[in-house]
Amino acid sequence: MTTRQTLSARTLPDVRAELVQWLADTGPEGGQTRWAQGFDPRTAREERQAAADWAVALRAAELFFVSKDMTRMAVSAGLALPSYRLHPEDLPATHGLLLWEEYATDSYDGGEYTGCPIIGVSWAQQGSGVQFRTWCLREDWVTFMSKGDPRAGLKDLTPAEMRALRMAYPQQIVCMSRGFLPFGEVPGWLSSMPDDTSGMTVAELEDHSRSAGRQEQAERALVVTWLLMGQTLAREEETAPSKASLKYLRRIDPGLLTSVRYVQLRHAGAVSREGGNGGGRAYQHRWIVRGHWRNHWYPSRQSHRPIWIDSHVKGPDGAPILDPDKLVNVLRR
Repeated sequence: MTTRQTLSARTLPDVRAELVQWLADTGPEGGQTRWAQGFDPRTAREERQAAADWAVALRAAELFFVSKDMTRMAVSAGLALPSYRLHPEDLPATHGLLLWEEYATDSYDGGEYTGCPIIGVSWAQQGSGVQFRTWCLREDWVTFMSKGDPRAGLKDLTPAEMRALRMAYPQQIVCMSRGFLPFGEVPGWLSSMPDDTSGMTVAELEDHSRSAGRQEQAERALVVTWLLMGQTLAREEETAPSKASLKYLRRIDPGLLTSVRYVQLRHAGAVSREGGNGGGRAYQHRWIVRGHWRNHWYPSRQSHRPIWIDSHVKGPDGAPILDPDKLVNVLRR
């Protein structure tokens, strides 16, 4: 998975403000016209309205920026996510815009046409679920769009055409897809997953998800990011924009919130060590416990909720480790 990224927690308020302003613009160069472009009249009206609605939703959104370590954990845990029904209390906010510091999906490989690697998601709670849009970096999208397809008789874009494309979509992120996550129902892409994945190997999990498209990968990463944010392994800190950026934001829209919740692992890269005796049995070695989901009972909700147990070393201190090579990968996290 590639890691190139050009945005940061401090620039996220600027990204949101410019995006809101563009989506609210009804002119020929505004977001509503661009989103409607190329569709039949009915779909064009729907997309124009969607752009206007998202301008309102993004204006009310809380901002989240997820660190690389947290992103990698969300993507890894997403492969093993058991069947789960989303609840309103799982959301960190009713309206949000979240950017991952690292790509949450793979790059375009020519096998599917959903576009570029996903870098963020916006959402708005609505009725029985959550409406969301996935986003990619504009430069990734321009690069993707510039490549022709000989099978369809499409030539590569010229430098002038690429400049025109950048002018038509001036924002730093571009919408790639839309979707809906229902409350109280298992999403279709989880319906074939067992309730308990702790017995599945990494290879089995990868085989299960290999056929998944970037849309599914992004949805898995989003749901898992929300779940991880509700655990003690995650911590948040408020990040404010620079003074120059703050003046710019106030000039665009004084009513916009400017703080960003920077989400990180509480103990990034740490290896937890558990005692060697359990149930009276004395262990003579240490071993690697791979990351897995565990159903945890929440009395306040009177229901179970999956929590992620990250990879760790188990066994008595000082005992030889069964597979030293695996320890290197754990320590790198």
